[in-house]
Amino acid sequence: MKRTTSLLIVLLILTAATAKAKGPVKVFILAGQSNMEGKAAPSTLEPVLADPREAAKFKHLKTDGKWTVRDDVWVTFLCKMTKGPKSAHPLYGPLTVHFGSDKTVRDARNKKVQITAFGPELGIGHVLGDKFDQQVLLIKAAWGGRSVDRTFRPPSAMPSEAEVKEAFEKAKTGNPDIKLSEIEDSYGRDYRAMIAEVRKVTGDMKKYFPAYDEKQGCEIAGLVWFQGWNDGCGKGNPKYTEQLAALIRDVRKEFKKPKLPVVIGELGIDGDKPMGWIETFRGQQAAVAAIPEFKGNVMLAKTAQFWPPWYKALDDKWRAFKAKEKAWRAKLTADGKKLTREEISKFGDENWRNPNRDTIARMSDKRYHYMGCGRTCYLMGEAMGKTMVELLK
Repeated sequence: MKRTTSLLIVLLILTAATAKAKGPVKVFILAGQSNMEGKAAPSTLEPVLADPREAAKFKHLKTDGKWTVRDDVWVTFLCKMTKGPKSAHPLYGPLTVHFGSDKTVRDARNKKVQITAFGPELGIGHVLGDKFDQQVLLIKAAWGGRSVDRTFRPPSAMPSEAEVKEAFEKAKTGNPDIKLSEIEDSYGRDYRAMIAEVRKVTGDMKKYFPAYDEKQGCEIAGLVWFQGWNDGCGKGNPKYTEQLAALIRDVRKEFKKPKLPVVIGELGIDGDKPMGWIETFRGQQAAVAAIPEFKGNVMLAKTAQFWPPWYKALDDKWRAFKAKEKAWRAKLTADGKKLTREEISKFGDENWRNPNRDTIARMSDKRYHYMGCGRTCYLMGEAMGKTMVELLK
């Protein structure tokens, strides 16, 4: 049995599931920044499941009307940053839709509610779980707003003393009290945290994976890397290709896996018509996979094709709505009318939320988070999982 909706049932069948496993648990590292954290609200999948054109493709994500929980694929996200005092969902457990960031969204009544999102791990986990007889463990190590140029900088590509001093002088303009040691420590901080996260989980597997059989053991089977916004935007990072290549080599050296399969998730924002720097950055990502020594063991997973097809149309409608709202407010203000919160909300319902309800229901975040679109996040993860399977053939 691979899918169930009850955590209690999962715990009861874990022993049986382990007995069926053949060989060591397959461990995959999922690393990167905010889009690897996961920003898609599970609710954004509801319109997809209700769409007869797409329901069949996604029907496995629900079982008996509830979000599917897989007993053969586990996830840890111990480094998750929570906004509240306690996350609504655990930091580790069997794969389901709740292993992304904690976030605030608006419900159907336009009220703010706290939820736990999901990311690429959902699609990755379903693909790898279907592929292997062995159980699968996904170790997530991701933090928003990070770069390979600074915090993910690998040991073999550390900056020169002059580069560090330049960064220090720049930082002092915004924070006169900052210390040189703080700048020095920032280089590679997340790289070190990523390695520590993997060591922590694999060093105490029984705690994070109760069904773990020490006799079967575990093996680090691959790395999925999904990151890039902070290296690409602004002035960009001309050294990204060489830095990411160094990171791959260093991770392989760290875990004594010289040919560890690595999947690079393409920065797919804006789809097939991205702004200039995104297109440039995609070229840098592709260049890593094209390095001769990486042939057959590093691949780029294309994701641009999963960009929400309705984004441009919705964006145009939003601009039109804001113009209409501005004119409406100006007229009433000129007439001496003081708008109430209820009137403003009613205008928004009638002119924005109600006419676009189905499309709005498919999104839960900003553009640089793929609109928090569950369909997009799942399909990107699925593509990354399939690319990993290709590497493991």
